[in-house]
Amino acid sequence: MIFRAVKDGYLVRLEKGEKVLDSLTGFVKQQNIPAGFITGMGAFAEATLGIFEPEKKEYFKKEFRGDLEVGNLTGNISWLEDGGEPFVHVHVTIADHSLCGCTGHLFEATVSVTLEIYIKVFKEKLIRKTDPEMGFNFWQL
Repeated sequence: MIFRAVKDGYLVRLEKGEKVLDSLTGFVKQQNIPAGFITGMGAFAEATLGIFEPEKKEYFKKEFRGDLEVGNLTGNISWLEDGGEPFVHVHVTIADHSLCGCTGHLFEATVSVTLEIYIKVFKEKLIRKTDPEMGFNFWQL
């Protein structure tokens, strides 16, 4: 990972072989980022995406492998109330050689070429708390 601080956040470049969420979560911890917004683009060698199924209170997951273009990566940074760990919540749109997109919640991905990310940092810490009815961690606003 290579990064540079800018006026309201960070420019981050993940390199080939890096795990996206592991790297970003470590970065958020290291820089003590209270909250933020993430946007980016690049390429993955593999990714696991999912969609939340409210009736089951769990995610349906699908793995993708090969040359995957990241057309859009969008997410946010908050902290879990239970345990106090950072929560990097990311959704992506990826495409393979068909150039048809798939989108979903990102569980993890491995960078194949690069991943260029802008993190807009917010000054106030944002906490997530589990809602037992939905089985999901919601922002506490």
